[in-house]
Amino acid sequence: LMSKLLGKELTEALLKRLSGKDVKAHEGKIIPIFTLDESGWPHPALLSYYEVVAKNSTTIDIALWKNSSTARNLRQTNKVTFLIADKGVNYYLKGSVKELQTEIPGIPLQYRFRVTTEQLLEDQEPNAEITSGLTYSRRTERVTTDHAVEVFNRLRGEP
Repeated sequence: LMSKLLGKELTEALLKRLSGKDVKAHEGKIIPIFTLDESGWPHPALLSYYEVVAKNSTTIDIALWKNSSTARNLRQTNKVTFLIADKGVNYYLKGSVKELQTEIPGIPLQYRFRVTTEQLLEDQEPNAEITSGLTYSRRTERVTTDHAVEVFNRLRGEP
């Protein structure tokens, strides 16, 4: 089967998943994103749910390292694709991007980009269900002073 175009907006379930309201439920899960580099190659980057916050069904804020290749690519092309895969979940989300803050307040090395959703595709093969996405495991318990938690709180707390 081919992927199915669902429209421009996040589904209710996807909005809930990316809103950050239950970020701890997604600890250890990775959201790969893809940009295009100056040579036209797709460039992957791995984000956690602490770096991606849906503000509403058409707006997602992401935090990226200031001098990363991904940030540079976004500034040049203003386009990004997310892969949101997990058990029973498989979406490709394409969006246009603008740089919102050249410094997240109090976090000088991280920039905030705002993604406007342009196309949401669902790719579910009935006879081959996705059983997991990419994951990571932490060596230590996450604490409130954790860098990712601070970034996440800024992304969630600002309009």
